Amino acid sequence: MDLETENRLAAMLMREAAELRRQSEKDGVLAYLQKPNVRSRPNSRFLTATVRGVQQANRAVEVNEMWRAREKELELDKRASGTSSRDKSSDDKGYRNYSSSRNAERHDGADKSTGASASCSTKKEREHTPEGLKDEELEEFLHSRSEAEALLVQGWMKLGHTFRLILMESLLLVQI
Repeated sequence: MDLETENRLAAMLMREAAELRRQSEKDGVLAYLQKPNVRSRPNSRFLTATVRGVQQANRAVEVNEMWRAREKELELDKRASGTSSRDKSSDDKGYRNYSSSRNAERHDGADKSTGASASCSTKKEREHTPEGLKDEELEEFLHSRSEAEALLVQGWMKLGHTFRLILMESLLLVQI
């Protein structure tokens, strides 16, 4: 053993002896009879894996809750607007038609000033509406993007942010 290690061990023993002396002044001889409280180092891999597992489970629960809340909002909106669950298949068709018209817009060389189609005019309306996204547009966006982007948007919505939809080469969300 080198001199530095011996000095370090001696210092530790001196600290423990001083602590025992102080403890014995309070408790008497019982301080020397108690077993020392030696804690081993925690297993960092186990703790890291446990924390990650809990975070992943919490994230999954949160995602499920957000989707359920979104479905309930849509259900309430449909009830309020007078549409029933029987019209769901027509909503799906509308989504497919919207996607195909969006692709056609992207590749269409039509001049905006002369003979703009109805889909182009709705595009302009969506671009400039101050009230934000409509539920159908937001639902289309959430289904068209990756799960991570959809979760991010839902988290922002949960915080009360509103969005404006801009159609260009692809769908973009812009926070207002």
